[in-house]
Amino acid sequence: MDFSKLNKKASDSFHKQRNILKKLAQGKTLKCEKCSGVLTLNLATTEAGKGVVRCKQGCTDIILELGT
Repeated sequence: MDFSKLNKKASDSFHKQRNILKKLAQGKTLKCEKCSGVLTLNLATTEAGKGVVRCKQGCTDIILELGT
């Protein structure tokens, strides 16, 4: 079985999400690709060690695991 396409897709997704996080951490305003809503970065969630990036409608929803 050839996993190269799957590996490429996973790698592209990781790099895309990493770039979103970098830009949000720099204070830049980014919009959701689906609904064009503003993405927000929330590091003060109710779960310890977790953060979240999402748009108001929930199209984009990235859960972050924060190191201690």
